Amino acid sequence: MDTHPTRRRLLQLGGAGATASLAGCTQFDLGQSDESGTETDTESAAELEVGREPDMDPEDGITAIVQPDQEEFEALEAEIREEIESGELEQMEAQVEFQRRQAELTAARAAEFESEFGNDDELSIEAGIAEAGAFLLDGSDERLVDTLRNGEVNGLIPGEEYALMLEQQAEL
Repeated sequence: MDTHPTRRRLLQLGGAGATASLAGCTQFDLGQSDESGTETDTESAAELEVGREPDMDPEDGITAIVQPDQEEFEALEAEIREEIESGELEQMEAQVEFQRRQAELTAARAAEFESEFGNDDELSIEAGIAEAGAFLLDGSDERLVDTLRNGEVNGLIPGEEYALMLEQQAEL
């Protein structure tokens, strides 16, 4: 068996981690605990209560998905690959580390999005799930489409998808 994963395999694993995050299968928060149990700040004192039930019916809103830049994922992949090749990480450890750090990148990007658009007069962030990079938004159709067109979000999906993410998170 090959102990050096290919770039494609790392991306597949990362994609599985992202999918698991979107499905609510991981539980990271904007503030993460380090190994001593001390709360660390991930560049945001998020004003939204992460994973809380939104004040509005999710079907009345739009779910926005935000993700880190592709370059950040590629740099992470290269770093993990280097750690495997140097013997610092075994393949299974590398997979777990890649997923953990990918979730951290997503949560950091979610915090950035929240701070950038938390005071937008035309767009309202009703709720957010940081580890999934998902936000329930309310605003005019034009402004919502502009967020996608301008690259401020990576995707827009129906609001009921946010409700499903919350349900899945509650089941954990």
